[in-house]
Amino acid sequence: MRHAKRLQQLVGVSKLRKGSHSVEFAIVLPIMLLLFLSGIEFARMNLLRHLAENASYEAARHVIVPGATVEEAEAKANAILSVMGVTGASLTVSPDPVLETTGTVSVKVTFPAEKNLWMVPKFSTNLNFESETTLLTERATMQQVRAINAITPGSDPPPDPVPPSNPGFPPDPFGL
Repeated sequence: MRHAKRLQQLVGVSKLRKGSHSVEFAIVLPIMLLLFLSGIEFARMNLLRHLAENASYEAARHVIVPGATVEEAEAKANAILSVMGVTGASLTVSPDPVLETTGTVSVKVTFPAEKNLWMVPKFSTNLNFESETTLLTERATMQQVRAINAITPGSDPPPDPVPPSNPGFPPDPFGL
């Protein structure tokens, strides 16, 4: 017992500070838990945002191939969204249906945050994760040119190539 009192005097621990560690722990623990759990929730939000982008991109990549349908794009997006258990998702593919003359395809994926977040759904009632991807279809070259012109209004199609002035001979590099 004498040694314990001597040790307390050397270390500086007195009877007045016996419960201070418990009080400090009780004050710091909620703050640390809040930081830790909010970090997990923000990581989940980032994953869901990236998942929306990936689902719209993969669905668009799937539907730009000739012969693909809107239903196949929806199935592809829903398969990707089901990996993280996303609920309440809506998918819009335009144009619907995708024809052989279609130049661009747009896929938009939207789902609510409040149904898909774990810890703070009451703070995210009006928040939606949304992503839209527009890609050129893999069709004939002239259809792609028309699609590019539709994306950039006011631009004219490229001119026809000019035939060489001296057919059959390579151009003279020295201009002689």
